[in-house]
Amino acid sequence: GTHQITGSGVSVITLGGPILQSPFVSYPIDLDSGGSWVANVIIPATGVALISGSLQLWATDSGGASASAGVTIRSRTITLDPIEGRLGSIIKVKGVGFPARNGSSPDLFNVNIDYNGRFLMRVTPDSTGEFETTITVPINVLIPSTNFVRATVAGTAAVATAEHKVPAAAISISPQEGPSGIIFTVTGTNFRPFFPVANLTIGVPSVLPSSSITTDKDGSFTISNRLPQLPEGTHAVVATVGGLLASVSFKVSRPTGPPTPTPRPTPSPLAGPYVALAPLIEAGNLVRVWHFDPATQNNPPNFGWSLFDPRAVFASANTVREMRTRQFYWISVRDNQTVTLNGKERVFYSGWNPVTW
Repeated sequence: GTHQITGSGVSVITLGGPILQSPFVSYPIDLDSGGSWVANVIIPATGVALISGSLQLWATDSGGASASAGVTIRSRTITLDPIEGRLGSIIKVKGVGFPARNGSSPDLFNVNIDYNGRFLMRVTPDSTGEFETTITVPINVLIPSTNFVRATVAGTAAVATAEHKVPAAAISISPQEGPSGIIFTVTGTNFRPFFPVANLTIGVPSVLPSSSITTDKDGSFTISNRLPQLPEGTHAVVATVGGLLASVSFKVSRPTGPPTPTPRPTPSPLAGPYVALAPLIEAGNLVRVWHFDPATQNNPPNFGWSLFDPRAVFASANTVREMRTRQFYWISVRDNQTVTLNGKERVFYSGWNPVTW
């Protein structure tokens, strides 16, 4: 008579050793007069079936006849695009060879995705066992570093891994060479986002502007300033952000043209502050001037102190009427600047500067 694969006793279908039962296969399976049969078999996403490679599928009918066929289990892999990126950047993750979504199967396996062990999201592969999604590089990862993205079949030890790198922080300077007094621009990349720039030096002097500079959401910043007086030669430019240091070289060269800025005529020993300090005022750099005259320190109401502030609102309050030769002044400026005052080239740094006129 016609035989069957009954699903009981030895008349079963096995895959890699374990017997397949409902719902992975429906018994009984009828054999036709030629001994052939057709049945749908779902590969269970458990045990040996999660191991990539070749498995043997055996079938034994009720008459004791057996036959086998090889079944190749596709390797699970994930790919990343790009394979290198800064903190907070987006990565496309594509997986293949994972347990497939199958409406006839009771097991719709999810895949957990993590970055260096930090869980990011859960996805479900499609009917071909593939998935595609995007993740964000965590902002607490070391800079620079080599890290791993893992896709793990939920509830199992089946995992696929791909390497991802976070690049080192870096800075560039433009121009890369020039004389003291020129305007330069430093651009930083791959730092931590929303962190203040703690310091920026060229050689020894700090060239940070007086206003606070913070990295943007991409970990980048741009700073422009005037190059202070430095000896000719190569100097290190170093930026410090969130404990990270990045450096580049700058070459200070000999001036090839007229001094910058162009020297002004020597002012009169009794020139008023608007004339005497014109290079600082015209550059919008002068903040305030204080002068102390010990000869009048007992005279009210100012007791020796006099003030000059270039802003119009202080015009009536200003008491420095002229800049006197060989007198001492405290001059506050916003940014570093080299100018000629009273016939002398003077280097000012952001903040207060002692000046003998």
